[in-house]
Amino acid sequence: MTVMIILSMTVTYLIISRNLILFYINMKNKRLMAATVLAFFLLTALTFSCKSYPPSFNVEKFYTESDDTIDFIEDKSYIALLPKNGAGEYYTEKGIIFYPGGLVDYHAYIPLLTRCAENKTACFIVKMPLNFAFMDKQAAGKFLTLYPEINNWYMAGHSLGGAIAASYISRHAKDFKGLILLAAYSTHDISKKNLKVLSLYGSNDKVLNLEHYHKYQKKLPAIGSGLTEIIINGGNHAQFASYGNQDGDGIADISAEEQQSITAAEIASWMELK
Repeated sequence: MTVMIILSMTVTYLIISRNLILFYINMKNKRLMAATVLAFFLLTALTFSCKSYPPSFNVEKFYTESDDTIDFIEDKSYIALLPKNGAGEYYTEKGIIFYPGGLVDYHAYIPLLTRCAENKTACFIVKMPLNFAFMDKQAAGKFLTLYPEINNWYMAGHSLGGAIAASYISRHAKDFKGLILLAAYSTHDISKKNLKVLSLYGSNDKVLNLEHYHKYQKKLPAIGSGLTEIIINGGNHAQFASYGNQDGDGIADISAEEQQSITAAEIASWMELK
């Protein structure tokens, strides 16, 4: 989903919302007032949710057909993917807090994060309100309290989610080991923070603004001294998740499964770097 479409939707929503609020203020009939409030909330949901990209697979079937080495826990505000160590406990050395892309259903990231969990990393997908990461950019903080047994934390995000993850970690760098950007860039300066950064994008990505990507690369540590950059040959923007084709994206030369497998392997390898 392009920035212009998102802005257009937002402006339309604000204009209609303003008119509804003015109408509400001038009303005296309680039934009409209640109906207006209901219409406002329905408008909010329809304006954004109907434009979201749903997962391209059956979530419940995915859960039931997965092996028993990972526990999937759906909370009202996040999905936890917890890898089991075979002794009735979970691996707690590493944890990833993941912010989804804008207007993408959070379930679409389960296949990618499952691959990461298979590499003995606890993963947490944040359920963002209206599928926009900026609606709850502080969400990451609660996981450090909920899971104090995890020793090494990493922030991660796709597209808009990556930008918001970078914004959060810029203010909380001391709590994290590193940042993982999938088809994303940081507009906040973390170049002097004690963090390592992994940046991945597909060679066929037509959604990521490469001009901005390179412009803001100065906000990250230098390549080779904190920043690791991986360009996935044949990959595109959407295939970091599983929601099908995205408007304006390039055609991938590899499958989503292959792109996600490469991504998970690169993340696991990068995490081992000191």
